[in-house]
Amino acid sequence: MPTRSAFRFDPKAIVGSFLIGVAFVVLLTWMNGNAFGAPTFPLLAMTSGFVLAGISYGYLSEGETVMEPALSAVLVSVAAYFIISALDLRCFDGLVKDGTYTYMMIISFMNGLVLTFAGAWAGEKLERTYAGSGKPAMEWGWIVAGVILGFAVSLFLANLVIWLFGLFLNPIAALEPENAWVMLFVVFLGLQATGYVCAFRSPGDTSYEAAVAGLITLILLIDVFVFTLAGQSILSYLRMFLVIFVGLLASLVGGYVGERMQVEVEGPHPSQA
Repeated sequence: MPTRSAFRFDPKAIVGSFLIGVAFVVLLTWMNGNAFGAPTFPLLAMTSGFVLAGISYGYLSEGETVMEPALSAVLVSVAAYFIISALDLRCFDGLVKDGTYTYMMIISFMNGLVLTFAGAWAGEKLERTYAGSGKPAMEWGWIVAGVILGFAVSLFLANLVIWLFGLFLNPIAALEPENAWVMLFVVFLGLQATGYVCAFRSPGDTSYEAAVAGLITLILLIDVFVFTLAGQSILSYLRMFLVIFVGLLASLVGGYVGERMQVEVEGPHPSQA
């Protein structure tokens, strides 16, 4: 029977997915890295390599993988960064000149982390890990539901805050450093909704679902801030860290509240009785 622990490290799967992930992330970036003067397509190609890293992890691992692919994604990101930087590809010349190369690579690797989770799930499906296993360790359907709701709530609140600032000052004032706490509060409320949905609606202990859904939602929100709201000028490394910290905290708080509400409405889960 597959192992259902949320944290179970498999050295063979880690090494295998690391080697496959680095090979494809670097290869897919290098193949057209000198053919383009802009980094858009090579970065997209690079992130797709993380899908293959996740698939290889899910396929090589024994039993069900949940959180472990995140470790593989981090290792692949570190190695790929230094290798790709050493290749000195033409498509990244503009980023290097602007001083945003490392920043954009970090954003791309964060998206790669999300794709690694997706790839690991696909690898498990290919391995037929879930077939006849009963209740899986992670309810991916509720993770997706939490991400959708949290992302929508966060964008609605961010749009509302920017509009309100525009009525009295200037819309861009909502993104100024002195008003960063407002946007952090928006993120907190949106991610609370993510955690709450995962915990309240899915059966059993869903703390892992709340954390994973929160992380995915955060990375999607960071993409929005970076690519639609002036990028690095409003989301420095420090603010990015604060957004991730506050967002994960909010998703866990929402998950805790959702679990308590679920117990009150439906009674304790059989495993907790």
